[in-house]
Amino acid sequence: MCKHHEIGKAPPRASLSLTRRDALKLALAAGLAGAPLIAGGRLMFESSGAAFPNAPRYAEDANRADSDAPLALLCPEGAPADGWLEILRVEGLPYAQTLSISDATPAVLERIAAAVVLPGSVSQTEAEALREFVLAGGGLIVVQPNAALAPLCGLTWSETITHEGYLRIQRGAIGTEGIAGDAMQFHAPLRHYALHEAEAIAHLCDRDGVIVQAPAVAYRRLGKGAVATWCYDLAASVVRTRQGPMERVDVEADGLEGVRAVDRFVGFIDLDRIHLPQADEQQRLLINLLNEVSAAPLPRLWYFPGGADSVLVCTGDSHNNPAPAVDEVLRHVEAWGGTMSVYYTPPPTNTVRRALRRVRDWLKEQPVLGDALPPTDVVTPYHAEAWRDRGHEFALHPYVEEGLEIGWERYWRQFTGLGYGEFTTTRTHRVLWHGWADTARVQAGYGMRMNLDYYHVGPAFQRSDGSWAFGYFTGSGLPMRFVDVDGRLIDNWQQNTHLVDEQLIDMPWGANFTGSAPEQAVEIVRDLIRRAASGAYAALGAQFHLDPFAVPGPWTEGAGRFLDGALAACAEHGLPILSGARWLDFTQTRTAVQLADFHPPSEAGDCSFNVHADHPDIGLTLLLPVRHKQSYLKKLQANRKLIPIHTRKVGATLYAQIDLQSVATFVDARYSGS
Repeated sequence: MCKHHEIGKAPPRASLSLTRRDALKLALAAGLAGAPLIAGGRLMFESSGAAFPNAPRYAEDANRADSDAPLALLCPEGAPADGWLEILRVEGLPYAQTLSISDATPAVLERIAAAVVLPGSVSQTEAEALREFVLAGGGLIVVQPNAALAPLCGLTWSETITHEGYLRIQRGAIGTEGIAGDAMQFHAPLRHYALHEAEAIAHLCDRDGVIVQAPAVAYRRLGKGAVATWCYDLAASVVRTRQGPMERVDVEADGLEGVRAVDRFVGFIDLDRIHLPQADEQQRLLINLLNEVSAAPLPRLWYFPGGADSVLVCTGDSHNNPAPAVDEVLRHVEAWGGTMSVYYTPPPTNTVRRALRRVRDWLKEQPVLGDALPPTDVVTPYHAEAWRDRGHEFALHPYVEEGLEIGWERYWRQFTGLGYGEFTTTRTHRVLWHGWADTARVQAGYGMRMNLDYYHVGPAFQRSDGSWAFGYFTGSGLPMRFVDVDGRLIDNWQQNTHLVDEQLIDMPWGANFTGSAPEQAVEIVRDLIRRAASGAYAALGAQFHLDPFAVPGPWTEGAGRFLDGALAACAEHGLPILSGARWLDFTQTRTAVQLADFHPPSEAGDCSFNVHADHPDIGLTLLLPVRHKQSYLKKLQANRKLIPIHTRKVGATLYAQIDLQSVATFVDARYSGS
């Protein structure tokens, strides 16, 4: 975000005219470089800035299917699958195939271990085919079954609906281990089925957790298989929980001038539940029950690189700060073994002055000419290149006060025209937000694949008793791609900024909404990091502005203590400190993993499959359930090499871990009941 004293003000648009004086300066500078016309002309051309890249805005490969995958989505006519596929990817199952429910014949179903039936019209004939699948040992997750499908789920159909509210797990019920027992919000219509031959896994409840008889999630064993039922559309609820209600688009509500994403969450997120990643908890309940119903063990990818319990996504906004201040902060981060994204707003100028700056920057790098030039602290392309070589990201922090597309076009040309290079993640100045997902869609067109504009700042997070809430206002600590108003998946990941310095400590422009001292602010951060490392499993986005280090004052020491305190807490709990670009690389690589040639456990208990990962050196970890039905994992091999069984418990499931170290990994495992 940027300084609040600049709210509503954008830098003036620079003139593009070439004065006689500018022309003489440009010619002189180019002459010193030894090529008066060629260099000047080339730099003039380059300094106009890069053209709009018109990158793909939507994840066109979102429905990529592994045809022999053990997991499938069964879609009634018109049922959108993108949100469900994205939930499975976030939870480490990127290989699900998508099938029309009308194509789910017995021959097709017998090759599937588990299927998720999406909401929609299911005929009696289709329901009967699914019943035979379960009786034979298949596993189903059914989402809001219609009247024809409800009996298979052990439920009685009802016309009654609660449009949004709270649910609570039934402690001790199957699949609930590791899931928060508090009342949690959901944000999609829940149908009030009556339990018939099913048991409740979670109930509808009021805000205090007092149960209403209607189940929210139910479970039924049938023949050799089982059915779990979601009485509300989990994917629709997760998207609405994460992105906020569509009906509140462009509404000012948080008490700060300018519309931000957080405006949609005022009165929408229960501040007494914000400490819970509510959407993530409900997704993990889904995976727990998938493992319970599946006819085969389902492989899964761990959330974070190198088997870490969580990560810190380390970022800092920089408003034309001098290079030494930027470098100072980066060295703080490096001292803790981390990398950082610097979101930089370049100074307003025109094409000619950008060209002059670039010539001067080049001259300053030359052994003899550089010494003749007066010193300057201005950030040059050479600084940006050196910082990237050290593992950091140097990216754009654009102003969009005059309009989303106008702002991006102007600042894109400014940043690229100064020669600052390429980048893939961003945060907007003042975190202004347009439409429901317009900002994400426009950014995707510029090749931005991760956005950090969902940002924990302002009076929206103060409770009625005056206390302040911290945690997960989107219900999540994990990145997920945005969904457009038409249900399409935008190729831009929503990464929340959970920890924001200006919410907690003094800034040169004031801020510090909570009035905390640096030591108190560090304790708040430490608590969130501790909970993430202890089972909340989060990529915690952090904002460490560079301005307090560039503008000396009473805030500078506090900013340094806050930065070091947060990074020390990461080191204490083993959290990697990653730039947005590095976290994006891992996220994209994990999502693109493919599974093929899956063979479920044979009568002898042998199970095998192939895993393809484009960049295995990025730290991917594969998880395989230790228990399946009444059998236990006894032997595990990767590329024909026996590996020891090291375990990690996630929710209700104990997994064996495999570090993926090759582009192609053949996994074979043996399960035995003895």
